[in-house]
Amino acid sequence: MQDAYAAESNQLGGWELIGYTAPGTKASTTSFSSTNFTYSSTADGGASVALTTTGATMDGGWIATARVALNDCAANSTWTMSVTGKTDGITYAKVYSDQTNCKPLTPNFENIGN
Repeated sequence: MQDAYAAESNQLGGWELIGYTAPGTKASTTSFSSTNFTYSSTADGGASVALTTTGATMDGGWIATARVALNDCAANSTWTMSVTGKTDGITYAKVYSDQTNCKPLTPNFENIGN
């Protein structure tokens, strides 16, 4: 959704602008909650950042926080995706807060956007 929005508008966009709705119950424009996760973003839902040759960044554009322990992955562990866009494309930085214990739950997380 972010790629399509950037191609059409030459900007990175918050959740509302790109048309994204996280799973679970909506708590705010940038926070949703399900049984196992809270999904959030540090960017305002209607925020946008223009793409330039030097790049635009949305750190913490998507964050999933475990509300409960999931196997060996502790409660409050996070999966974070930050987005950087330039006029020639977008890259996604994906980070597990607990690489050892949480990666087996979502082994393809690192491949999103690749």
